[in-house]
Amino acid sequence: MKKATNNIIVYSLKIYSCKEWKKQATLIAFLCLLKGAYAQNMYSYNNLYSIRLPEIVELKHSELNNIKHVNDPGNNPYTKISTHSTKIVFQQKGLNADIKTAYSKYCRLIIEYIKETRNNPVYGRGDNIYIDRDLLYEIYNSIKEACNTYKTPLMKYLGTQPLTINGFPVLFYSYRRQGLEGKSPPVIVNIYHIYNRYESVTLALSYRESERETWKNIHEYIIKFFTFRNKY
Repeated sequence: MKKATNNIIVYSLKIYSCKEWKKQATLIAFLCLLKGAYAQNMYSYNNLYSIRLPEIVELKHSELNNIKHVNDPGNNPYTKISTHSTKIVFQQKGLNADIKTAYSKYCRLIIEYIKETRNNPVYGRGDNIYIDRDLLYEIYNSIKEACNTYKTPLMKYLGTQPLTINGFPVLFYSYRRQGLEGKSPPVIVNIYHIYNRYESVTLALSYRESERETWKNIHEYIIKFFTFRNKY
């Protein structure tokens, strides 16, 4: 859902006066601001799927993650993640370095990879997901169970819909819950179940409702860039 570029081209201009210099400085500052807003990182998980995310989030450090920054033959940098864990976690940038200002916001993107049973495959490319009453009932119960487990009571179920991400069928649903122990502001949780016949990925994106505008482009990146290496 967004176009961006990491490259900034600053043209050489003659400086005729202090006033002209200020205009150029303002332009350069604006372009640098745009670069920060649109900078992005691509991650490859165990060579099974890849996802591109804005730099406002970072991969949470973990002893389970072997992280390597590499360049592909096209000289496009990406982060290669090798891990025995089925889950990886992204968070607001600055937590790894324990930067105090990072704690004033909240964002989590938990991605879990699931290897499906070959003799019982799930949805594949081109398949449609049909949402019936039984599926809605199952989703609602799973939401309530998760909220009860983490003691963050469900406030409102926001809806369910089928999506398609780069040809892969997706079951998407969203809800609002209380913050941790009722002390933090309400949180929006968006769940994406992305299917690829013999494998699937569940992405859980959560952020404070009051910070929706800050994190909405993560949703856009998921929709635009997520893909499986193999396509069934």
